[in-house]
Amino acid sequence: MPDEMARPLIRGRGVGGGSGRLEASTSEPDAPVVGILGTGDFSRSLARRLAASGYQVVVGSRNPKRSAALFPEEAEVTSQVEAASQADLVFVAVFPEHHSTLVELKPTLAGKTLVDVSNGLSINRDGPSNAEQLAKLFPESSVVKGFNTISAWTLQVGPRDGNRQILLCGNNSTAKSSVMQLCRRMGFVPVDMGLLSSSLEVENLPLRLFPSWRVPVLCTLCLFAFFYVYNFLRDVLQPYIMAKKKFFYKMPIETVNATLPAVALVMLSLVYLPGLCGALLQLCWGTKYNRFPCWLDRWLTSRKQLGLCSFLCAALHAIYSLCLPLRKSAYFKLLIDSKQLKEGDVWVEAAVWRMELYLSVGIMALGLLSLLAVNSLPSVANTVNWREFSFIQSTLGYCALSMATLHTLLFGWDRAFDLARYHFFLPPTFALAVVLPLTALLGRLVLFVPCVARRLGLIRRGWEKSRHIRFDLPDEGCCNGLEDASYV
Repeated sequence: MPDEMARPLIRGRGVGGGSGRLEASTSEPDAPVVGILGTGDFSRSLARRLAASGYQVVVGSRNPKRSAALFPEEAEVTSQVEAASQADLVFVAVFPEHHSTLVELKPTLAGKTLVDVSNGLSINRDGPSNAEQLAKLFPESSVVKGFNTISAWTLQVGPRDGNRQILLCGNNSTAKSSVMQLCRRMGFVPVDMGLLSSSLEVENLPLRLFPSWRVPVLCTLCLFAFFYVYNFLRDVLQPYIMAKKKFFYKMPIETVNATLPAVALVMLSLVYLPGLCGALLQLCWGTKYNRFPCWLDRWLTSRKQLGLCSFLCAALHAIYSLCLPLRKSAYFKLLIDSKQLKEGDVWVEAAVWRMELYLSVGIMALGLLSLLAVNSLPSVANTVNWREFSFIQSTLGYCALSMATLHTLLFGWDRAFDLARYHFFLPPTFALAVVLPLTALLGRLVLFVPCVARRLGLIRRGWEKSRHIRFDLPDEGCCNGLEDASYV
């Protein structure tokens, strides 16, 4: 049977202008009465969803006759006083600056549950929150903050995966429980955020613009700018200054394509370096109970975003590489080279093997990165257990880093030892790009040394260097994986 909650609720109106019927059944006579104060877009979507969930809905408006046509037939549109008197649970769906206009309803709303769905225009760091201000205006009512983190569109189309959660907070546990029951009946998952003092954080959540992405994106842009300027100096500016060769046509595609893999490789190494730093600190401290420095904590929590930025750069590099032969400059260069090459110079065994290996390893690296990116999606990550997730992100992640590093080294081949490649005395780009990846891979190999791996395993199972506690790892057959250094 199809999920009726997943069907869109808003339908086109008929010719006569009547409101469209809801897909779900109409409310039952003994169903709870829910009131809504306000007639905006969110109010209309909320009324449709509540009616589809079997509730009796009464909407309070300053102009009921004008607003009645906007709501479903199952919802009663009346005055604000009448709506407040009929309902035991009332949604306050008006802008926070208009909360004061509802003060005349204070006697009617006394003892009832008010659900504040408002958000601010900007992030409020000092407080008080809109919900706390509403609670001051209606001290005899129980205010619950909620439904502000979902949009009117989410209410229309029904709950979907990541949009199923409703964050709630309030001081009255009974009022909060009633709102939680309402959320479940609507098909959402309520999440208790605690007391009403948490409402400031709940209100700021929808206003934040990718807070966990700022540092990774900034790091990606800085690395791209650095490597682009570096490639420009070596491949475009140096030939022009030294030999008056105009290679400025390389800037839009070829220079960008030479920059993207370097950025992708460095970003991928930044995913695994913080784990190595954490392992090193634990080995030095001899305990796992010391807190990491703040910069390392932030670095560890940004690994997912760093990895996705790396995958983006790698995917763009693959697309740019496929477009290289389509350029007119590549066509003209091919014609010129074909006239200059002799029959014996056409086939160079070393160059053929290098290119075959280079492309093969690059494809495998991109495939592993794609697997890591897909596994980072919440809908996919929730289907695997912790050991499977760790295996994909750690073991296969290091395989991807190894393949990407080998891909870069095969591209460089012997160019690092050719002095003619050091334009302006600057080493080739790939020589700079492999420094951090090789550091991460070497650090990983160090953790595989038996004495180091055993000591790290002891530490992660609670052993402390400063305490004289005899501690032995279980036998190999009883290993549960928690002491394995491969989860770094």
